[in-house]
Amino acid sequence: MEIHQLTYFVAVAETGSFSRAAERCNVAQPSISQQIMKLEQELGAPLFDRLSRGVVLTEAGRVLLPRANTILSKAQEIKYALSQEVEDGYGTLAVGFIPTISPFVLPSVIKRFGERFPNATLTVHEDLTETLIENLIDGKLDIGIVSLPVHHHLIRTEELLVEPLLVASSRRYELVNWASIRVKALDNFPFIALNEMHCLGEQIQSFCYQQNLNVQIVCHTAQLSTVQNCILLGLGVSLVPQALALSDTSDNIVYRTLSDAVPQRQIAAATHAGRSQSYLATQFIQMVREEYPHAPLDEV
Repeated sequence: MEIHQLTYFVAVAETGSFSRAAERCNVAQPSISQQIMKLEQELGAPLFDRLSRGVVLTEAGRVLLPRANTILSKAQEIKYALSQEVEDGYGTLAVGFIPTISPFVLPSVIKRFGERFPNATLTVHEDLTETLIENLIDGKLDIGIVSLPVHHHLIRTEELLVEPLLVASSRRYELVNWASIRVKALDNFPFIALNEMHCLGEQIQSFCYQQNLNVQIVCHTAQLSTVQNCILLGLGVSLVPQALALSDTSDNIVYRTLSDAVPQRQIAAATHAGRSQSYLATQFIQMVREEYPHAPLDEV
């Protein structure tokens, strides 16, 4: 017994005609007749007496009619309740961020998500890209906010924005006063490098290699905050995400755009290619897109 069969049965009972029931249900009359016959076979009793001027319910049909209406009403209630709970944000969401992205967007997104979906349960994990991808594949995470590229056939990515990397320096070095900074100028200053275990560190290293830079690395660190503190102390210069510049209100570090080549990173939402995306996941991704600090290069 299927819902659509009961729908057809009630339509025939209420209209007294297979043709009028077909019009109401917007299906061909043979489909109505076929499904009613299947329902009668399953129940082991005829539901209608077929008369020359229409149909009338049999005794079995009269017994079924109120029950069919109850079932259809309950099915409609379930559909409405499900839709309402989805819109109200009931459910759970597990998200992951890489450490070089989370400081700039995570607090504001968590706050906004909690205000928009007070009925949702949100869990957040911060880890390296490799671990986030493993957790997405294992179903432990619904979303991973990462930096491209990500190469795995089970992972689907959606680019959220392109973020430029800027030269960061204390006022100790004269380059902060130059009219423009060319890439090769970085060879002349001590460089604070982020460890290559981070995709950002790997991207910076790749950019230096492509530009034939031989920077004088004086410090390797695993934390972007340590890079910033070393720059603040005048220990060297570095390449950092634009979001770091936009979040720095101290005015003690100068952030400049390279004039001849602008390194950048693509920030994306990663999800399992075989899983459907929930309403909560869709809304969370959109919030990250909207909340991530960004500005035109000439405003930094």
